[in-house]
Amino acid sequence: MLPLSHVGFTTAAVKVLETGLRLRQIDYRIVIVSSLLPDLIDKSLFKLLEGSYTYESRAFGHSLVFLGFIGIFAAMQWLWNKETWLFPVFIGTLFHDVFDVMWIHPGIFYWPLEGWQFSKPIDEAWLGTIQLGWYKIKQRDLFDNISVLILLYFFMKVALGGKILEFVRKGKL
Repeated sequence: MLPLSHVGFTTAAVKVLETGLRLRQIDYRIVIVSSLLPDLIDKSLFKLLEGSYTYESRAFGHSLVFLGFIGIFAAMQWLWNKETWLFPVFIGTLFHDVFDVMWIHPGIFYWPLEGWQFSKPIDEAWLGTIQLGWYKIKQRDLFDNISVLILLYFFMKVALGGKILEFVRKGKL
């Protein structure tokens, strides 16, 4: 998925979870950044290490080990001082891996169980096309367009409600 899709779908999924589970207010600024966190880490590692140990798009940031570390630290944070700001980081990273369909890339997702080197993904999950009657649309484009609508909905909700500064200060949607 492209960055815009990660942000839109993750924001919508977290909002549904927040409403359905009646969670405390979640800071959506953290959700937005964490929905891109695996890509930010892996692309930075690729540039830093000049591609010697990582595949450009997906490596450590997309692995179950990384997700597990965040989950463990979020649980420890909650158990020790009842803070929950790491929970949205875990959820954003989890949804990123789900939307990238990482389980079909075991050499990356289950690293280091499959070896210490990161393997290049064989295929991309979102490169197919969808036939809508006589019209064909690329899956990636369809999901990006849906994501734009999701983000536009949230933006209009915040902007028309006069809550832009509240979002900037507290991350509240």
